[in-house]
Amino acid sequence: MGSRVYLLLTLLFYTGGAVHVLLHAATRRKLLSLTTTTAMLLGFATHTAALALRWNEAGRFPAVGLRDISSFLAWTLVLVFLVMWMRSREDVLGLAVHPTAFLLLVVANLSRPEDKADPYLQSLFLPVHATLAFLGYSALFVAFAMGVLYLIQERELRSRSPHTFYYLIPSLEGCDRTGGRAAAVGFPLLTLAIVTGMFWSAAARGHYWTGDAKEWTAVVAWLIYLAMLVARHRSGWGGRRGAWLGIAGFAAVALTFLWVTVLASPVGAAAAR
Repeated sequence: MGSRVYLLLTLLFYTGGAVHVLLHAATRRKLLSLTTTTAMLLGFATHTAALALRWNEAGRFPAVGLRDISSFLAWTLVLVFLVMWMRSREDVLGLAVHPTAFLLLVVANLSRPEDKADPYLQSLFLPVHATLAFLGYSALFVAFAMGVLYLIQERELRSRSPHTFYYLIPSLEGCDRTGGRAAAVGFPLLTLAIVTGMFWSAAARGHYWTGDAKEWTAVVAWLIYLAMLVARHRSGWGGRRGAWLGIAGFAAVALTFLWVTVLASPVGAAAAR
């Protein structure tokens, strides 16, 4: 079977997991049941097989073009979720990750593969840079999600009639702690992605910095997260302010991702940082 078949199987598993977690959220039941977790693990296994086959089919690392980028981002997101869930056991993470992974797989299955051959894409920098960048994006997405949940829970606590989310979301301290840990993981990964991207650009183009929009948005995101982590470490600047900084930082990260997947050329997308 080719990568397309495995990608469809992955979509089926992720669909089951997303539907299950949303139904449980609506009925105030435990979000990550055995069924949900099994669907996620089976989907991750078939997803890994799809990426391996796609790598073989394309003759390069599967992180070029909308289909491959969406698929690989979903894979790293699920990987980060599984690692963080095993450590924190915060089921609410599944409420953000399951639907997002499903939507990314929908985009991947509806998109055509990018099969243009280019020596630039054969560089060893592609798998290193893409893996670091997408793992960083995924960890920072978790920080973003926990920031949003923090603000929702804060509003619920101020309300005299809490809604369903109040019973699903962890405490404010739990949201802040998990979001801070995710940002602390995502920031060094983003830093390494920027550095490897600069070396890749120098090897391919002869200069480290081109000054285009995707590079500047990556730097803006890096500076926001740097300010966030320094403020948390030196002055305990978490809570609502930390949540808003996490959301602002991820907005810059999302802009970078959209730029390289929608607006940039295939070669430029592969080198984006």
